[in-house]
Amino acid sequence: MVAQVVMMWVTYFYSPPPEAGLTIYVPISLVGWAMVIGRMVDAIADPLVAVWSDNTTSRWGRRIPFILFGAPPLILSFIFLWKPPVAEISWFNFLYLALVLSAFFFFFTVVVAPYLALLPEIARGVRQRVNLAAWQAFFNIIGLAIAMVGSALLVERFGFFTMGLVIGLVALISYWIPALTVAERRPEGRTTGIGFWQSIVLTLRNRPFIFYILSQICFWFGFNMVMITAAYFVTVVMGLGEGQVGLTLGLTMLVAMISFPLITLLARKKGTKSAMLFTTALFVVILAALASFGRWPLPISPALQGFILFGAAGVPLAGLFVLPNAIVAELTDYDQAITGQRREAIYYGMQGLAVKAAMGLSSLGVSLLLNTFGYSQSRPLGILLSGPVAAFFTLVGFVIFLAYPLGKADVGEDQVRK
Repeated sequence: MVAQVVMMWVTYFYSPPPEAGLTIYVPISLVGWAMVIGRMVDAIADPLVAVWSDNTTSRWGRRIPFILFGAPPLILSFIFLWKPPVAEISWFNFLYLALVLSAFFFFFTVVVAPYLALLPEIARGVRQRVNLAAWQAFFNIIGLAIAMVGSALLVERFGFFTMGLVIGLVALISYWIPALTVAERRPEGRTTGIGFWQSIVLTLRNRPFIFYILSQICFWFGFNMVMITAAYFVTVVMGLGEGQVGLTLGLTMLVAMISFPLITLLARKKGTKSAMLFTTALFVVILAALASFGRWPLPISPALQGFILFGAAGVPLAGLFVLPNAIVAELTDYDQAITGQRREAIYYGMQGLAVKAAMGLSSLGVSLLLNTFGYSQSRPLGILLSGPVAAFFTLVGFVIFLAYPLGKADVGEDQVRK
């Protein structure tokens, strides 16, 4: 929820389109650099927090303390994102944005990396993990719906700071629910004794993980580009108001939720690899079609064209929510067979490092694209180009993932242990 609000609104809030009549706090090119700084802090924090969590011994477990105590500073940094210190364009606002974004992304890692590592501990076997990942995805969609629809309505009626307060409080409650109710499963392998650099090296020696993470870098580079430009697509290209941004993306979330059974069934029957390839290929087609926004040879308004494309994007988005967590869980089983260790968090941490670095670079790329080719009604080319550029990177990820050697059809817990 909070991550989506940041992706969706920070660039727009600090550097709105000229015709919106809103205060510009930071030039759009510098917003991109602030996002890069924050994402780099986030990326560096991922493996550090992961090894720390994997080696933690406490009566609450290896994961729960991070969620419980990391949530309050995470939410405070989220709220202060929407309160820039200078009420006009200023370098001080840029420094403030870079600092607060860095704090937000750091504490986001403190909470989320250990949370994700709970999945392979709680569930064993492809069927259980895909089922649990689907439930995770279901509630992720609820969070995203609140972020997209709720944040847009709150912004339109009460402003950005009040939106941050409300979304932040709801997010804090959602973080503390698993922290106070989930009982960690005692790991079957060894959990301590591996240093930071040794853990990194062992992870990078996992050949299937390399194919997986390279494909994810490309996929998230493209996905992040489109999420950043979504508010511009809706308000500039589709010609709708800020309040309609949430409605448009809410349609994407609704289709994604409806698509969960399809993705889950495909992963069970054909394996996680086949399901991931299907969703990635479909996403390439939809992203490429964004370049045709407003120019279809049909009597359909730009707004309706936008609704159709954003709705169709919900199908591959369902795969993005369900499949990665299940895939990383099977990679941790493969790692245990090699090392004898249960090191779930480092795999999610390394994934976070690579993916978030890619997202930071993607944010910079979007700001440069918009600044160079335009992001206004008179010059919308920068917005339109984000679709095919994102499609290219996603296609590269698809080709890389073809070499992924795991992800077979459904196996049970006994087969996983063997």
